[in-house]
Amino acid sequence: MVNACPPQSDPRPNVADFVSNKDNKALAGLVVEGLDSLLQVVREEIERQEPDSNIVIVDRDLLSDEDITFARDLADYIERKLSEGKKLNLIINGDIPVVGWNMILERFKGRNISVYYGAPACRQVPLCTKIEM
Repeated sequence: MVNACPPQSDPRPNVADFVSNKDNKALAGLVVEGLDSLLQVVREEIERQEPDSNIVIVDRDLLSDEDITFARDLADYIERKLSEGKKLNLIINGDIPVVGWNMILERFKGRNISVYYGAPACRQVPLCTKIEM
């Protein structure tokens, strides 16, 4: 059996390359800092590299505020954000309670969007991965 758990590490030295390099697909954080800290580091780097883009953290608060219950609601929200004419950076914070959210992303391939998915990996190592768009 192969164990493929990501080693925890400080994400700060590697976050610039993670955001800018399309070949760099994952970034691990520190267990003691948690997932929210890792996603904040990623968000700050996106803001630094792409100051004119829209950055949206998709979490339970956003879903509640925007009345998003179903995948089609999330697709409509993404479409509204893309219609603003700016690049959209979505940061999905953990397992959101929208069934099929990942399936709706297919319709946005080739558009001006980047999607980052953050979740705890094995041994609770926070991990942020890019979803290919």
